[in-house]
Amino acid sequence: GLLGPLLGGPMARAPELLWGARGLALLLCLGGCCGLWRYKTNVENYALFTTRTTIYLEYEGSEFVEWEVSELCTISNKSSPTATLNCSVPGTHTIRPKIDNETLESVERYVPISEHLNCFLWYVLKSSPAQSSIPSSKNDSQELILWIYDPESAEPSELNHTATSPPTNSKILSKQFWNLGQEPVVQTYFRNTQYSATAFPELGFWKINVPAMSDDIITKIHGKAIAFQNCFVLDSPFIISRPEEPFPNNVNDNSLCSPAGSEPYIEWSACIPTTALLLSEFGTFHTNDGFITYKEIKAPSHILDFDLSHKVTDIVLTDDGILFLITGTVYKRESNRFFKLGPEYNLPETGITGIQSRYWCSSEYPVQSGRKLSTVAIWTPSEQYLGYGGNVFIKITDTTNLKKVLDLPVTASLSIGTVCYDSRPSEVALLMACVGCSSSRVFYLSVYNEDRDLWVLRDFSFDAPPQGFMLMEFVYSASPSMLMWDKKTVYYSYKNNTINGFLIVSALNNKLSEQARGSTIHQLLIDYFGNTVVKMKNNIMIFFKVEMKDAVALPQWEKGSKNIVLYLNPSGNLYMLFINGSRIHREDYPLKTEVFSCIHNYQDTCPYLVFKHSMDLNVYYLDMGDEVTFWAQIVYMENLGLSTDVEIYRPELLMQTTDVDYEIARGICTKNQTMKFYHKMDYSLEPNYTEALIASRGVMTVELQPSRSGKLCATNNKLAHLSVGCPPSRHIVIHRPSDITCIKHNFTTYKIPGEYLWDPTTEDLVVNYDWDKYDCLMDLHYATPFHPDIALYDGSTFVKTVEANFILWEVHGRSDYSYNSSMKQVGCLRKAQTWISMLEEHENSTLDEIWGPQNYRSCFESELGPPGDLNQLYQILNHSGYNSLIWPTEYSGIYVFRVKIVDPNFSFCDLNTIFAVRTYGIVESPNTGKVAGFSILILSIFGGILVISYFRYVKIYRTIIYVDPLLSHDQQDQTRKTAHELKKDQ
Repeated sequence: GLLGPLLGGPMARAPELLWGARGLALLLCLGGCCGLWRYKTNVENYALFTTRTTIYLEYEGSEFVEWEVSELCTISNKSSPTATLNCSVPGTHTIRPKIDNETLESVERYVPISEHLNCFLWYVLKSSPAQSSIPSSKNDSQELILWIYDPESAEPSELNHTATSPPTNSKILSKQFWNLGQEPVVQTYFRNTQYSATAFPELGFWKINVPAMSDDIITKIHGKAIAFQNCFVLDSPFIISRPEEPFPNNVNDNSLCSPAGSEPYIEWSACIPTTALLLSEFGTFHTNDGFITYKEIKAPSHILDFDLSHKVTDIVLTDDGILFLITGTVYKRESNRFFKLGPEYNLPETGITGIQSRYWCSSEYPVQSGRKLSTVAIWTPSEQYLGYGGNVFIKITDTTNLKKVLDLPVTASLSIGTVCYDSRPSEVALLMACVGCSSSRVFYLSVYNEDRDLWVLRDFSFDAPPQGFMLMEFVYSASPSMLMWDKKTVYYSYKNNTINGFLIVSALNNKLSEQARGSTIHQLLIDYFGNTVVKMKNNIMIFFKVEMKDAVALPQWEKGSKNIVLYLNPSGNLYMLFINGSRIHREDYPLKTEVFSCIHNYQDTCPYLVFKHSMDLNVYYLDMGDEVTFWAQIVYMENLGLSTDVEIYRPELLMQTTDVDYEIARGICTKNQTMKFYHKMDYSLEPNYTEALIASRGVMTVELQPSRSGKLCATNNKLAHLSVGCPPSRHIVIHRPSDITCIKHNFTTYKIPGEYLWDPTTEDLVVNYDWDKYDCLMDLHYATPFHPDIALYDGSTFVKTVEANFILWEVHGRSDYSYNSSMKQVGCLRKAQTWISMLEEHENSTLDEIWGPQNYRSCFESELGPPGDLNQLYQILNHSGYNSLIWPTEYSGIYVFRVKIVDPNFSFCDLNTIFAVRTYGIVESPNTGKVAGFSILILSIFGGILVISYFRYVKIYRTIIYVDPLLSHDQQDQTRKTAHELKKDQ
């Protein structure tokens, strides 16, 4: 972004004219005929070169006289080998040391100075976590503390990244930006995940929580476009650190070293580049923070003696440890043990010639269901193995089988020399030498696709030397592109070998060793932006962009006597690791500025002004009927005829349309290209539905890039994987209407009367109700037909309402529900499928197997012959149809249904779900027999009491004699006496 305004303009000269007298003088300097000088700034990664930036110059050599700089710049002491430089006017400024020996020409550099629009940077501090013996998990988080600082007035602790809190100036500056509405965001590179901040203005910083364990750790910190005193905060690259892995050493352990005289070798994790290994003749060193700190890895002396421990020829990082290749045997170091990987792990005891891990991160690659990608390749001259997590190793082939599969002569001698992972994450490439396939020894390239279990012989052949192999590395792209190299030359094969040849340096020679005083290739490094650097053993570096045929030699930055290895820097520059015994020191190398300076005079500028696109994600998931649209815009000067190239791997998986709009104004052309990829296939008539689905699933890889690029182009290509198949976490749920309650009761069992089952029984069925599985019950009124509405979700994200046909059945075998529509009422042209007809066709299958999208047939398509009985109930439902469930009107019940989508053109997923209902509202009629019996019993008891009472009182009154009212006084007394005695008897 910083060099953007300075890089525009067409390429004006042919490569062979770019290297005149100045180029030859540069080669003389590379040959050691002039002094060596460099520059530095206060900003790591050389992110800012503005009119506010202080540049520190440094010259190494005795011939120095003075500095010659642009008239628009000021220098502190031009006659001192170390001086400071400030350029107050934006533009490209020349810096050159004048030397004493006038017969030699010193190297001048062109430094791009921009307006001071971006002045400030984000300072990131990882908060110190509480000490714990429990390892971090993917659910844990770590806290980042952010503040804004000015590198030109920063405290030394901020410049060397030892500050633990914002100094006063930075605290005030951060608070000013907070008052203006600044809000930093951490955005990851692979998944574009964003983490927002919480402000603490009184303390002068923000806090952001990010995952403690993640494979998406390359991030960019950006904020709002807010200026303070006409200065913005520059977006800053940042790598989220991971917890340190424990590799404890004992006192008697042996150092793991490469053979004496070996060049240092570095290996980093593809997804987590801050986790790296450095192998040297002084030991093996491990880091989790990009070699800010590091520790040595050793081996127990009782497993590996001193001689063997100093014969390490290769190392590989895995997710759970480190692999070492020692005299043909693989050893592994885990956090708590060191052991040999031999036959018990399905690997050869000896004879292994190479081990290789992934160069590009594959964590986002959408592997097909049931498969996984390997993390390491191990091979012998005749056998190929792949390694997975948990120390699982599988032999995938040998040369005998390869000759059969690839149709090579059986009598030929085939050997495997180099193995690495291909441009596409699912493929592993084998560079093989064949003697007997032609008149001379030939290199062939075979590829194994892990996702499809498929071997392919690429359209590639290369005349091989009588013995030995070349190293190779693939570029991350849709169409396979790779680089191969030996000690002296680099061979390129781009676009599936349609463009190939030897890399030309300085338009003069294809032998890099001749451009570097006879030195040989030590290291080849490719970064995320397509920048490729070849480092020679004498520290001369040669630069080119991926898919380019020519390279340039960069001015020497360090002396050839220093022990240096290059290390990936996600910012677009590089790290240099200086090795001095067991001491490792890291410094930034300004690759972008050095490339700009090197080719400034030769008009090798970026041919386009702007290249933008909407391909934001690395993976897009497409189900049946889905589509995705991308646009790309390229802006360039007229008459260049640029466009956006679209490379596609497996184009047969999706249909596509392309629309191009073109406009020109004031000599500037803008070309907009819109591409739509969509799935459109009819599976309803496929004779084998399952095989048709398998054949049409897969991963399409799409790459967007300008039709022409340049060494100074900041961006190059963008690649995305379109996964055609069932998206992860896709499922369906039953949408509960707002007027229907869903209640969780406290019962755990209920009964289904045996007479209401598919297979009626005399005993009731007792059902255990699983609340976790079935969830709550929807209460439905018995008189209201129920029409289930289905919603499609990806995880917790609503996608759409399902309008496809679906079926349902009661999982416990209830059959006492029905449908309110017949086949005739819904408009069937022929007899529709029913549960009874499907059960008759599949007698020995489960309900889940007998009916689904694999055998669904629509009744709305006519066929020859009679239509059949259309008065039967129609047992298929959909969103727009009238057909619904109806319930018994005599009693209430609980029903647990499973719903399944049967439309063959709706989804690659097996979409089904469960829901439960309970009907209510029925006032049940009393049992007449019981009521009559109970009434008779009550009446009988009441009648019996009345009869007994009647006879009892009759007896009493019969015993009373009739008394004349005119009786004498004595008679009355006698009567009273008799009555009194009778009462006593009672």
